[in-house]
Amino acid sequence: MAGHSNYSWYILLFCASFLNATDKISTSHQTETVPGTQENINSNAAALLFHLKRSEQKDAVQRIAKVKSIEKQHKLLELVITKIMEVLTQSRIKLESSGFLPESEFPQEESLRDALSSMIENTAFMGDLVLYLPDATKVFLKKNEWNNIFKWSLGMCQQTVFLNSTTKKMLHLVAQELNLVEREANYFNPYAEENRKKPDPLSENVEKKKVRKKISKGPSLSGSRLKNEL
Repeated sequence: MAGHSNYSWYILLFCASFLNATDKISTSHQTETVPGTQENINSNAAALLFHLKRSEQKDAVQRIAKVKSIEKQHKLLELVITKIMEVLTQSRIKLESSGFLPESEFPQEESLRDALSSMIENTAFMGDLVLYLPDATKVFLKKNEWNNIFKWSLGMCQQTVFLNSTTKKMLHLVAQELNLVEREANYFNPYAEENRKKPDPLSENVEKKKVRKKISKGPSLSGSRLKNEL
C-alpha cells in the first residue's frame, strides 16, 4: 500500500507541474500601463515565471530518475510525456494560426503569450528528460507524431530571442543527443546506458595532463557542472 501511495503522489506532483505559469502570476490585471513599457513588463514577467517553472521541472526530473522500478518509471514518463505532447500540440496550433514566428516580438495578446510560454516551458522539460533519462525517454519519441511535434518545438525555441544562452545551450545538447544535428567531437552523455561504465573522456584527459588552467566547457554533459544543473 505504501508503494501505491507514493506512486499516486508522484502522479499528482507531475500533473501539478504542468499548470501554466500564467495560472500563478498574471500581468493581465495591471490597472495602469506606461506607454512603451507593456511589452517589457510582459517579457520580464514571462522570464521570471520560466525560471520558477524550470526549478519545478528539474525537481520532477530528479524524482522520476530516483524511481527504482523500471515499470513505474516507464508509466510516469508516459504520463508526463503524453501531457507534454498535448500541450505542445495545442501551442503549435495557436502559434501557427496566429502567424507567430521565432523572430516575432513578444506577443501582447494573453492567449498567444500563454501558448508561447507553454511551448517553451514544455520543450525545456522534455529536453531535460531526453538528457537525463535518454534511453527511457527516446522510446516515446519513436512515435512519429510525438517526434515531429518535439522537433518543431525544439526548432522554435532554438530560434527565438526570448531564451537565455544557458537554455539554448541545453537545447543544443538535446539536438545532439537525438542526432538532429551532428554531435561535436567532445559530446558525451554519462546518463546514456552505453556510457555509464565508460570513463568521462574530458575528465580523463584533464587528469592525464594535469591541466591547471581553466578548461573550456564544451558540449559534454559530464562532470560536476551537469550535476549542479539538476
